[in-house]
Amino acid sequence: MRGVTYLLAYRLWICSMACPFFRPLRRLDSGGWTPAPRLPLGGAWGGECSADGAGEPPEPIQRDLCNSGYARGRCERFPANAIADAVRFSITPSGRLIYILEQDHAPVEHGEIDAAHDPREPLASQARAFMENRLGVAATAQPASPKRGRSLRAALEHNGRSVVP
Repeated sequence: MRGVTYLLAYRLWICSMACPFFRPLRRLDSGGWTPAPRLPLGGAWGGECSADGAGEPPEPIQRDLCNSGYARGRCERFPANAIADAVRFSITPSGRLIYILEQDHAPVEHGEIDAAHDPREPLASQARAFMENRLGVAATAQPASPKRGRSLRAALEHNGRSVVP
């Protein structure tokens, strides 16, 4: 059964990616999907496009392209000379958060990322959105108020894992 679990996790991980220029800022509703599709960041997010500095694309574009990745040739904002087409995230068994930037479905860069402190945007915003959905907590270094739930650090320390130092 363990091999099946890893195979399933690997398959879900392969499908999960978002546009590398998308900066998620807020959750979107389910959009009338029944059931809602599996999205790379764990749900639909609204936000800004950092590719052209023009701000927020229309919501249908965000749902179809920004949240799903591989927008090269499909999105007028996507830079022709971009190094990556998509970014995906995963949590290792030891609890480390990793990212992989891809071009034409092949990795071009990868590494560990600290969702709470990494200065690279929009990658850090995507990592925080992923962690918020994955753990059900906000990816902040500071403890959240009791009304808003636990911080990412508290959730990971509670689970005996450490994604943030």
